[in-house]
Amino acid sequence: MLLGHAPMDAAHEEFVEVVTALAGCTQHTALACLRAVRAHLLSHFAVEQEWMQKTDFPAADCHLDEHQRVLDAVEKVNALAAVGEVGLQDIKRLAQALADWFPGHADYMDSALSAWVNKKMHGGAPVVLRRHVQVAEVA
Repeated sequence: MLLGHAPMDAAHEEFVEVVTALAGCTQHTALACLRAVRAHLLSHFAVEQEWMQKTDFPAADCHLDEHQRVLDAVEKVNALAAVGEVGLQDIKRLAQALADWFPGHADYMDSALSAWVNKKMHGGAPVVLRRHVQVAEVA
């Protein structure tokens, strides 16, 4: 999900890490993993909002509305989990929903933001170089 804007790419990598940890959490680690996802989203979304404001991103309202809907869902599960009203299965369902949501958001909304920010800051489109690496199968 590299988009050619290094800070955004780093935030996306961190998103994948915290959601993967949430998906693999146990009853003992679930609350900490939920808090980590919430903290990441608050930071990630705030940085993107700052870029949108600094560059007058034309699709900011739509993009920010989607961020808010995701954050609202995470906040709700965090609050319910904190008082024991949702279980591990519900938390893992949230992790799956985030994992399902993210590729489309990155491909559509964040790629447009990356292109816009790069154009405004550097006068051109982002460039992503990819190498196709073949991995040998282990017998």
